Amino acid sequence: MENIYSQELEEMRSQVAILKQKLDKQAIISDSHIRNSMKSKRADMTRIVAGTIVAGVLALPYCTLAFYKLGFSWLFIGATDIMLAVCLGLTIMQNITLKQLDFTQGNLVDVAEKLNKVKTHYHEWIKIALPMILIWAGWMAYEGLVRMDPGPMQIGFLSGAAVGIILGGIFGYRINRKIVAKSTEILDQIKELQAGL
Repeated sequence: MENIYSQELEEMRSQVAILKQKLDKQAIISDSHIRNSMKSKRADMTRIVAGTIVAGVLALPYCTLAFYKLGFSWLFIGATDIMLAVCLGLTIMQNITLKQLDFTQGNLVDVAEKLNKVKTHYHEWIKIALPMILIWAGWMAYEGLVRMDPGPMQIGFLSGAAVGIILGGIFGYRINRKIVAKSTEILDQIKELQAGL
């Protein structure tokens, strides 16, 4: 009788060991899946940021040349170039930070800290960018009114600039919100992974 209990106990132990192995394997697969999801979201973010970098690299010489040809002041052209260069430099730095995040083998606490800095930068940047753009747009309108001859060219430029600034603002705001949202999703996944450890 005791032999039967002993066999049943051994059988239950082996079944528990098999179940434990399956659960460990499941946790590894889940961990790997979450890390791959984070890498995918980071790739989306770097692609979006890379697009804004390309736009900035093209805008810098184009704006300089266009405003020069329109006869705008060197002070305005220089301020525009500085503004674009600073924005471009900050965007490049954020893109480098994003690309350096190591979700596969990196320490998730460090990754979360760096990603949170990127998220905070984009979240707070809107508070700087909006007043900066409004001041710049007002200055550009002033330059257009003062430096250009009244007529269809001036009206066309000012109308086109207004439409461009509005569309650019909407587009920029949407990009900003996407980066913040994807950062939040990744940070939530990191918390989920850390809770499972």
